[in-house]
Amino acid sequence: MNNVQRFFKRYVYSSVRLFCFFIFVNIALFIALTVISGSQGSHSPTQLLEAITEDLQQSASSYVLSDNTIAKMEQENVWCMMISNESGNVLWNYKLPSELPQHYTAGDVAEMTRWYLQEYPVFVSNQSDELLVIGYPKDSFWKISAYKTFESIKIDILGLVSLFLLNIVIVLILFVHNSRKVEKSIKPILTGIEEISAGKNTQLVEHGELAEINTKLNKVAITLQQRDMARANWISGISHDIRTPLSMVLGYSSSLETDNTLNAEQQEKVAAIRQQAAKIKYLIEDLNLTAKLEYDMQPLRVEKIHLVELARQVVCEFLDSNLDNSFSIDFITDSDSELLYINGDETLLKRAITNLIQNSIGHNPSGCEITVSVSCNNQNATVIIADNGIGIPAQKLKELNSKTHYMESTDEKLNLRHGLGMLLVRQIVDAHHGVIKIESKPQEGFKTTLTFPQ
Repeated sequence: MNNVQRFFKRYVYSSVRLFCFFIFVNIALFIALTVISGSQGSHSPTQLLEAITEDLQQSASSYVLSDNTIAKMEQENVWCMMISNESGNVLWNYKLPSELPQHYTAGDVAEMTRWYLQEYPVFVSNQSDELLVIGYPKDSFWKISAYKTFESIKIDILGLVSLFLLNIVIVLILFVHNSRKVEKSIKPILTGIEEISAGKNTQLVEHGELAEINTKLNKVAITLQQRDMARANWISGISHDIRTPLSMVLGYSSSLETDNTLNAEQQEKVAAIRQQAAKIKYLIEDLNLTAKLEYDMQPLRVEKIHLVELARQVVCEFLDSNLDNSFSIDFITDSDSELLYINGDETLLKRAITNLIQNSIGHNPSGCEITVSVSCNNQNATVIIADNGIGIPAQKLKELNSKTHYMESTDEKLNLRHGLGMLLVRQIVDAHHGVIKIESKPQEGFKTTLTFPQ
């Protein structure tokens, strides 16, 4: 999964979490609203009617309520009356509104038990021979009377659930549509940024909602390409300009080194000049090749390569180059690996192995044992260059795992460090779609593992 896919995956996950949070908040608000609404309606008329019924006491030809009940009625602006079931006359009342009659027919009583009494919400209780009626101010209660069959109730519940699920589906469809729209606009930008960071040529389409960003990215890409090309041309030009005078220095110093007219001290100085000039030539070649690989100016000459034989040739060249006796190079392979062939650039692979062996020699002036081994399995070919020298500290190892080592290629004596040479090795391995692994500890040697696909 690439960075673009991970970006949109995180976007989808965050949107789903936001959607779930939205649902949770709505459920919480619904519960809170239900609780608040219930608390506002806690003074149930039926409860007050029951309290009045229990508290109402008959005395002679009238009725009496306790002060506590009267206080509750006053608080809710409730009035009440007692109607005779036989005559329909009002036998007693408490704060009965003046516009209400003092006599009621059976039809009036039947109507008020279900609805209103002249827009007053009323609630009734049968008291043997009388009917107790309590009333609330107009517009204080909404009385609803509805009759539904069980089948219609089932249909209503099913309809509500279906409507809820349909809303969720609609929201999800809108979310997916919006996500695809955002992806369509942003994906080319993210892809372009990745290509620019990788040094690739990119050209975004400059239209749509994010056309301004695409235009700026195109300008950045062009600027970076121009700078990279200028840097590569400068390195190539410098390398070319230095090659001729450096060849003359090497040629004249080689001649003087064998001149018998010079004394021993003079010959030693000439030899030092030749050696340092050779190192400069080697560094310039590394720098030039590194620049070409980095800016894709060095096309691979891919061919079928016998990897064991190539590594063996490199080892033999070092052994035949008057290698100091303090160094030893062992070559290890097996019968299966002898038949190993990979596709690659022979010159570049040879340069990578040469650089690694040269690093081991250059970093261990007191000498060391170097081992070059080649092995293979069903999928990969592996080349390991290891030494038992002084190694490097953890911080330096961390630096080697990055690619910015241009400024640390040599020391003050022009001895190669694990810098530019290792960068070139890494670039060669990357160009062959391989993997490089570096291991080292102080005083425990240095080991580099190159793995190439077969």
